Amino acid sequence: MPRTKAFLRTILQPMAVAIVLAGVARAAVHIYSIPSSSMAPTLEPGDQIVVTRYIHSAPERGHVIVFRSTAGTDELMVKRVIGLPGDLVDSRLGRVRVGGHTLPESYVMRAAASGAIEPQVIPASSYFVLGDNRDDSLDSRTWGVVPHANVVGRARMVLWSSSHELDPASAQPAHPTTEKRPQRARLFKWID
Repeated sequence: MPRTKAFLRTILQPMAVAIVLAGVARAAVHIYSIPSSSMAPTLEPGDQIVVTRYIHSAPERGHVIVFRSTAGTDELMVKRVIGLPGDLVDSRLGRVRVGGHTLPESYVMRAAASGAIEPQVIPASSYFVLGDNRDDSLDSRTWGVVPHANVVGRARMVLWSSSHELDPASAQPAHPTTEKRPQRARLFKWID
């Protein structure tokens, strides 16, 4: 009988530890699929991204975050944090300004495409978010700020991508007979 207990402990104890660790990892890390081009060129349709929860921190300017829609649906969205609580956000000549200073945005699809943003002070526990592809993004310019309670986590990495590779000359899929191909250049790409 003692041998049976030792054998069971040898088998069950590591399994229990593995199950607990898997549960913790599952609660802290999620994988989401990008459905649209609103965050291009940073994120493309078909990208599978790793998202980690904010536990002892909060979103910072420049972070790409996943959050629940503010429209009352449970739809998940992904955008970049531009304005933090207390920031004065507006635009001039299509460029975003925070506190009266033009925000350097090397990540946008097209410079000066932000349109008109009326001056506004971001409320406490809220964030002003924009897509990197400002011409094709519904964001805080349309529906306002995102409450902190809606934030799911920070997008950290493109784990893999199954988006179409586009032919730069025609903006059409380079391999029309292939439905979706993994893009090696996007594998394990850190999100800035």
